[in-house]
Amino acid sequence: MRVDHPDIIKDVLTTIRSEYGFNHNRYIRDSLVFWLMGSGVHLYNMSEIKNSDIDREKKLITVNGTEYQIIDDEVLRLIDEWSKCVYVESERFGPVYLADGEYLFRPTVVDALFEEKSSSGVFIAAIRRISEHYFDATGKRITMTSMGVTMPGVFSDVVEIIEIE
Repeated sequence: MRVDHPDIIKDVLTTIRSEYGFNHNRYIRDSLVFWLMGSGVHLYNMSEIKNSDIDREKKLITVNGTEYQIIDDEVLRLIDEWSKCVYVESERFGPVYLADGEYLFRPTVVDALFEEKSSSGVFIAAIRRISEHYFDATGKRITMTSMGVTMPGVFSDVVEIIEIE
């Protein structure tokens, strides 16, 4: 099954919700990453998204001259929730505070000392967590490849096809 429709993305995220336990903020961030990739946002543009790049009325995100259509209102809800988060849970350190800034995905306070933006590793880890949680919950794998998808609204750049085996 290809994850190329908002209902399928919703189903995956609903299925894994309980796997996050008390890590509510991490679930919000990971879900938002998953939705944005489903909207076609390239991994290398994820850290570049500024709050001012989001046009709620047109349901567009414009990053580095590329427009990405927001495919579901759930994305806007998650953006609102994520903007209110002041920390994200870390497996190693517990709550890690986020730096203030203009980017949607604010780096942690420690990371902000070295770089303004979140690294792509944050987004790769989010997708990996979703895949692992989905496997834990269902016994089915979400596999990802590095090719691009030609269908609109499907994961692109990092994720060609997400097949649930």
